[in-house]
Amino acid sequence: MSQTVIKEKAIAYEALSTFFKGDRDKAWSILSSLNADFSSSFASYTREFTSSFQEESEFNDIWRRTRDAFFCEKIPFSVLDEEDERVRGKMAPIHFLYTAGNRELGNEKRLVILGPPLPSLQAKSDIFDAVSLSKERGWAVVAPFDSGSGAYALQAAIKLGALPIAVLSSGISKCPSESLLELMEGVYTKGILVTQAAPCVKYEKWHVVLRNRFISSFGDGFFLSEEKNGGPSWAIFDGAREKGKRVSISLSSANNPNYSWCGERLGEGVVPYKKAKDLIKLFPDEKTPRKKREIYVDPTPSLFD
Repeated sequence: MSQTVIKEKAIAYEALSTFFKGDRDKAWSILSSLNADFSSSFASYTREFTSSFQEESEFNDIWRRTRDAFFCEKIPFSVLDEEDERVRGKMAPIHFLYTAGNRELGNEKRLVILGPPLPSLQAKSDIFDAVSLSKERGWAVVAPFDSGSGAYALQAAIKLGALPIAVLSSGISKCPSESLLELMEGVYTKGILVTQAAPCVKYEKWHVVLRNRFISSFGDGFFLSEEKNGGPSWAIFDGAREKGKRVSISLSSANNPNYSWCGERLGEGVVPYKKAKDLIKLFPDEKTPRKKREIYVDPTPSLFD
C-alpha cells in the first residue's frame, strides 16, 4: 500500500474519531466496513456512512481540518498501518503509527531501556553498557521520550552509534520539554521519532498512558535498570511481561531494599542482569560469539626445526 493511500486512510480514521466524539473503536469499525478505495477522492466514500446532509456537511468540515493538520506538519513523516510487516503484531492497541527521522523503521531487534526520572550512577552505568551492547549486536535502542533514564539511553545511543528510537506521547514534531529540544533534534538526525498521536491530535497528559501501552507491545526485549515502587516504568515493564515479552532487571536494583518491587519481580521468566551480555538472553535466536581458543606455541628453538 502506497504512503499516499495509508495517509488518506489515517486521515479518514482520525476524522471519524473526532466525528464520533473520540470513540476510536467505533471509528475503526466504520472505517473497516467501508471497503473504500482510499486512492480515489474523499467524496467517493463519505456518503457510505453519513445519513443526512447535516451530518455529511459536519463530517466534511472535520475531515478538511484533519487533512490540513496532516499537511501542515512541520517535519516530513511517514505513516505505518498495523499490517506493515515491520510492526505487525507490535502496535496493540493502535492502528496507525507516525514516524520521522533520518532512518526508516526496519526489522532490527528493539531493546527497550527503562529506568526512573532520576537514575543513580549505577543505573546510568548499566544503561550505558546496555546501549554499548546494542551497538555491538545491531539492536535498536528504544526509550520513552522523557527526561531521566529515557533521555540518557537515547543520548548514549547517539554517542555510541546505536540506532535510537524515541517514543513520544505527543505529536511527531511536538517536544514535551524545552530541555529535550536538542535531544529530539539528535534523534531526528541520527534515528527515528515514533508516536501514535496523529498531527491533528491535541496533546493531553493521559496520552502517556497510551504511549506506555504501545511501548510494551513495540519492544522485543525489555531492560529495567532501576525503578522505585510504583514508578512510571512499571506500566511498560509489567505490560510487556503480560504480553509474554522477555524482560530483564538489574540485580543491583533487585538487591536494593528501597526497590522491593524489583526484587519481587525477579523470578520466573525474568533475566537477572549482572553484566551487559546477560541481555543477549532476551533474544533467543541470538548467539554469544565464542572466543577462539588460543594454541600455545613454545618459543624455545628445537633441535629438529
